[in-house]
Amino acid sequence: MFSQSITNEETILDRLMQTAPSLEIWWDSSPLVYRTWAKGLIASFPEENREGLARQLQRLYDPENPAATRFTGVTTNPPLSYQAIQDDPARWTAWVANYASQHPDQDSSQVGWALYKEIVRLGALMYMPVYQRTDYCYGQLSGQVNPYSFFDTDTMVKQALELRSLSENIAIKIPGSCEGVEAIRRLTALGVPTNCTSGYTVSQFIAVAEAVHAGLIEARQNGVDLTGWRSVITFMSARWEGAAEFGEQAKQAGFDLTVEDQRWAGLAVFKNAYRIFRQRAYPSKLLICSLRPGPVVNGELRCWHVEEVAGGRIIFTLPPPFLNDMFLKLSHLRFEPRIRHDIPADVMTRLRKIPYFIDGYEPDALTKPEFNQLPALLSTKKEFSNAMDKIVAFAAQAMPVAQPEARPV
Repeated sequence: MFSQSITNEETILDRLMQTAPSLEIWWDSSPLVYRTWAKGLIASFPEENREGLARQLQRLYDPENPAATRFTGVTTNPPLSYQAIQDDPARWTAWVANYASQHPDQDSSQVGWALYKEIVRLGALMYMPVYQRTDYCYGQLSGQVNPYSFFDTDTMVKQALELRSLSENIAIKIPGSCEGVEAIRRLTALGVPTNCTSGYTVSQFIAVAEAVHAGLIEARQNGVDLTGWRSVITFMSARWEGAAEFGEQAKQAGFDLTVEDQRWAGLAVFKNAYRIFRQRAYPSKLLICSLRPGPVVNGELRCWHVEEVAGGRIIFTLPPPFLNDMFLKLSHLRFEPRIRHDIPADVMTRLRKIPYFIDGYEPDALTKPEFNQLPALLSTKKEFSNAMDKIVAFAAQAMPVAQPEARPV
């Protein structure tokens, strides 16, 4: 059993970090909403516990002393950026009005893209002290290209360079589409740090890691400055586990998926990718997101998404709702290194009957063009595109004068 010392001031996240020196925990939202979230969580606790919780949350991210934060990075996306707008609409209405008055030739799509970039820029600025304190190893914010460009390499690279120009601690979120893999290769060759998002299968992870490897070779041959460069590859666990196709194919195989089956399936994919990455010494670091509490075991709520991959050289990125669960429902959890533990053999036998699982688990199951047909990737693209539409709509409403007809960003 992994030994650990628990103190009254120690949080569940401290216990998780103790399982591996290279394990990272990131904030999964715009840093602009951290203060509002923390205030709301503190208010949900009994009054006698609020002071201690406030100290714990301040250790995760201290707006007055960001260089001391426990969060070593940030992931954002269009829905999370839109939440930042909703957190302070008056502020952003004023910003849009001012920006639009200075750029009267821009339509609502262009102003919406500028608004999105400003939210990314300000979030990165909040983590700049972390970036500087760690000699440019940590403290990056992942800013995502426009989801409408998921299948357009040239546009993604162009948008990536726009985002990167905002701050040196911005890494670029690129989707795990066929075109996204090539965009990541090009950006790596330029020394731009990347975070592959919308990743669901070991085939995708390997394709991205190989693209990163090729890009690094090109960068070094050309003498590119790689200061601050890093590569992260994201597995959206619950999004992949919860796809309708998974359950439908299980029924065709003669059984219903349980919550335990779904969790084991996602964990099998992530553990297999981790094993391969370590064997091949890829420089990319795996990140797990889309985490959910569960299952209930012997009457106790567990969180296998975290427990079963503790101890790895990986990144957890935690959104506010999941952090609420960790503090309110999961604070009893203790962790030991389990990243290398196998999935139960009987579970693997059952899961291997499902083509959807095989496509996710096997390293050569999918070709790059097939990435673009993954149900989870397409549903994520739709969700993120809808969020960009909302940002543009907000901009259009806040613009003080009539604007040109909107054009795609």
